Amino acid sequence: MERNKVSVLLVSVDALKPEFVFEQERLGISLPNISKYFVENGTFAGGGVQSVFPTFTYPCHQSIITGTNPATHGIYNNGIFDPLGEHMGAWHWFASRKVENLWEAAGKHGYLSASVAFPTSVAAEGDFIAPEFWWDGTELDSRFIDAMSVPQGMILEMEKDIGRYAGGLDLTEAGDRQRYRAAMWVLDHKIAPRTKERPFFMSAYFASFDEMAHQYGVYSKEAAHAIEAIDRMLGDLVERVHSMTDDRAVVCVVSDHGTLDNRYNIRPNVKLREAGLITTDGNGRVTDWRAWSQRAGGMSEIRLKNGQDEDAGKRLAQVMKELSSDPAFGILEVLDREQAIERGGFPLADYVLVSRKGYEIRDDAEGDYCTETLHQKAQHGYCERFEEMRASFMIEGYGIERNCDIGSMKLIDIAPTLAAVMGFEMPQAEGRNRLK
Repeated sequence: MERNKVSVLLVSVDALKPEFVFEQERLGISLPNISKYFVENGTFAGGGVQSVFPTFTYPCHQSIITGTNPATHGIYNNGIFDPLGEHMGAWHWFASRKVENLWEAAGKHGYLSASVAFPTSVAAEGDFIAPEFWWDGTELDSRFIDAMSVPQGMILEMEKDIGRYAGGLDLTEAGDRQRYRAAMWVLDHKIAPRTKERPFFMSAYFASFDEMAHQYGVYSKEAAHAIEAIDRMLGDLVERVHSMTDDRAVVCVVSDHGTLDNRYNIRPNVKLREAGLITTDGNGRVTDWRAWSQRAGGMSEIRLKNGQDEDAGKRLAQVMKELSSDPAFGILEVLDREQAIERGGFPLADYVLVSRKGYEIRDDAEGDYCTETLHQKAQHGYCERFEEMRASFMIEGYGIERNCDIGSMKLIDIAPTLAAVMGFEMPQAEGRNRLK
């Protein structure tokens, strides 16, 4: 291994809130590996991590890996803006080409670069990339992912040893066990044989804690069971990384956002349809639109189809005025484009709606505007300034101070911090190294 360089494993635990790290007894959970490695013997952000705008998984993960805000890296939402469904539910699976990411930067500075199941990693440049992607949840997913993996063929090679690779639609604990096995397989079969020659940077991902919160609630026994299972797998990963590098390694565990329990669903597109800005066929299918609200959990991005359509602009402005006039509509803020860009997101939006706590935004254009029938028990995408949306940051290993609380930080600080650990800078990053 190159002298003075340490290997780095970055693990994202989707939706891990700081309180689950620091208030385990109150919450009735036990995370012995997180406590031992990252709190007692590591450095952590005790005040939590301010997420980005919106606090939604895909924008957040590209911010984690690039150190830039969504308005800069270009992944503004989970799904592609698509009022008519022409892209068949496609998400922003791809790594941004607008800014440099840690996989590419590490490779340029002499590192082996790898990733397993990290969101927004399709077409990322690296040595061993197993991206997150899905099509229909069948074995076709494995074939697609294998075709996109680096090197091509790695997924099918892996599946001979571990079984089916977990696609992006499998967010269960079983899916996380397969992500764990895949990460271990890459470490053992692709990276370990080369660690005497080069250090490595690798990212990994766990999804089930977030999914159990969505389905059953933030403080449900199902969510607790999921995070405890993730803690056990984290412990194995930490031990494996340190053993294969003779302890010249650093492990960083982060999350993308927090989450909070919902109380209502709200549908801004119902108001837009009533204002003559959306046309449907009576079965809920959108046939035409002049303005459209696309959800991002507790936010939505609203775009005009034609910016020169003055009548549509006036009607949309009136709907925005109505939604901001009464707290019963569940809207905390109505932002224009400049205000959204100042917050770091949605640079193509004409307006952005930020909902009140517990009011999840949906895309339906028919039905009641507000309902207590929930689509998901808990959600994120809410205002990045909410305490409940704060993410986590913990780091341990070679050269890292023990039992050190660095207070609060930002999600965009993660990439430049890890770059500094690896001995280089990321000039495009909008955050800063927090371990100085």
